[in-house]
Amino acid sequence: MTAARASFVVVRGVVSAYKEQMHSVRVDRQTGYGRINTTPELWLRDKDGKEYRYQGVMFEAAQPGHDVAVIANRASGKPVAFANFTTGVVQDGDEMTVSTSISSTLVSTFGFSVLFALPGLIPWLLITETIGLGDKAFTTSGIQLYILVLAVSVYAGLQVWSRHYRERTATTRAEIDRMLSQLQTTES
Repeated sequence: MTAARASFVVVRGVVSAYKEQMHSVRVDRQTGYGRINTTPELWLRDKDGKEYRYQGVMFEAAQPGHDVAVIANRASGKPVAFANFTTGVVQDGDEMTVSTSISSTLVSTFGFSVLFALPGLIPWLLITETIGLGDKAFTTSGIQLYILVLAVSVYAGLQVWSRHYRERTATTRAEIDRMLSQLQTTES
């Protein structure tokens, strides 16, 4: 069964195949240690017999014969959630599992501050010139103030982004839960 709601497409069916698709193999010549990069691949057949192929780590709980549903973004076709009705497991996709904790925000602040440090010097110079402190912009105290303003600005921006991300993710999860409960009701 394929259903489309809002910005999601829901495909429900039975797993016809599940396998690991190999991407690459790396072998260290000195140690002989090897690494194989794989991605789980899921083949799903709906009640009309149409088959769908999906890739991603969230499908690891699937086995042939399981009754499952894949919720995908309508625009990109990328899976955002996976429900295995046989096992009762519901998993979110990568885009819904970004960490927005204080510690991850602080680490991101440092990374983005380093990334924006050089391009940010031009606006810093323009701002200090505008307020009449252009000659003090690159003194020791000027650079310290620049670093402080940059870090606080990036942290504030990440906090705003995190709040919006959490709200958007909560709304998306609620919509997915509503769709899954409707699927279970209509199939029962």
